[in-house]
Amino acid sequence: MDKDRLKDIQSADTAESHVNEDFILWLKTKGPSYLLIIMIVIASYLFFVRYQQGTVAHRAEAWVAYLEAQASGLPASHEDVAKSFADVDSIQQLGLLSAADAYLQSIVSGNAIGSTVEIVTPLAQEDRIFYLEKADNLYSMVIGFDDNSTASALLTISALNGRAAVAEANGDFKAAEDYYAKVITRSESQYPSLAMQAKSRIDTLATLSETIVLPSDAEVIARSNQITPREEAPINATIDSILDITPTDDQ
Repeated sequence: MDKDRLKDIQSADTAESHVNEDFILWLKTKGPSYLLIIMIVIASYLFFVRYQQGTVAHRAEAWVAYLEAQASGLPASHEDVAKSFADVDSIQQLGLLSAADAYLQSIVSGNAIGSTVEIVTPLAQEDRIFYLEKADNLYSMVIGFDDNSTASALLTISALNGRAAVAEANGDFKAAEDYYAKVITRSESQYPSLAMQAKSRIDTLATLSETIVLPSDAEVIARSNQITPREEAPINATIDSILDITPTDDQ
């Protein structure tokens, strides 16, 4: 009995020895390769996590910069944001569009870029020409990014309306009508209300081409001096008949 048990123990030791030798051989031959693969997987995962964190931080930085440009109201700031963060969402198109809107707003207000409530600089004629050219070029760049997708529709429509406004400011009503027609084509399927608005603008373009003649200073003064005397007591037959309480012969 003891001999059989001793044989079993010796057989078990021999089998375990073979297993250990096979494992050691596997470690020597294939172990480094598997270890390298595991290390590559871990390194790739860490790189992916780091990349995601960097992307989120970069996107947040882009939107913060855009909001700061909005607060400043300076077109140059918006152009810098559009250039620096062209790879983030639609920041490039938004930056260019906001810069063009700032130039156009300056045309409407008649004040130069950088004017404040305390310090107002009237817009010179040469600056007006430059602002209109600059705004038109920026709007054109936004339109150039249009890929006919739903996501870029509103940006493109805004840029087309902007170019139409610039054309109106330059007195080129035919060009303005063409831009509004493009707005209708681009928006009628997704934003019918914007298409109707563009159609309404086309219908009123003719009135913008009419020359408005303002009275001269001499005419204003002359009309002011034409004072028509008012009657002391207005004549109203109805009221007079009611107020006539003269007693009759019967009374």
